[in-house]
Amino acid sequence: MGKHRIEFFRESLRNLRSMGSVSPSSRFLCRTIANKIDPLKAKIVVELGPGNGAITRFILNRLQPDAQLIIFEINTVFVEKIRATFDDPRMTIVHDSAENMGQHFKTLGITEVDYFISGIPFVMLPESLTEIITRSCQSWLREGGRFVQFHYSPLLLRLYRRIFGNISVEVVALNLPPAIVISCEKRTP
Repeated sequence: MGKHRIEFFRESLRNLRSMGSVSPSSRFLCRTIANKIDPLKAKIVVELGPGNGAITRFILNRLQPDAQLIIFEINTVFVEKIRATFDDPRMTIVHDSAENMGQHFKTLGITEVDYFISGIPFVMLPESLTEIITRSCQSWLREGGRFVQFHYSPLLLRLYRRIFGNISVEVVALNLPPAIVISCEKRTP
């Protein structure tokens, strides 16, 4: 087991409720998620709950030089890990909960978001908080923008369908545990 996997495992045992996994995302899951981003339409991308930054690297590799990546992470250990790992002027790290995204967007001058990439373990959070964060993402998305969430359980598919009206689901079997990637596009009814 590599050093970063041990670190992730140790931190996940301390914070299982806020992390939701004891293993970092595989490159297959990271690639599947990053491929949901159209680099030509991704000017403002927001990553929620990046953990140790496994997916962050794939997102940054997908973005154009003028794009922005805003990261929300509540775990101090992971905030420091991401700061130490990435030196990219396109990236802004916000050490706060995603439920407070609106006030940070206003401070940063962001009026709409092209993509939300979320690794927040919503199945471990109170349903009311999950709904608040997901509805906030939907309201900040530009028309045609995407909310992409990965889970290890299909329990919340109905919630995403209710909020976005449409979802597509992709299973990533080459991940431990196998994951599902939910992609929702914002469309005007």
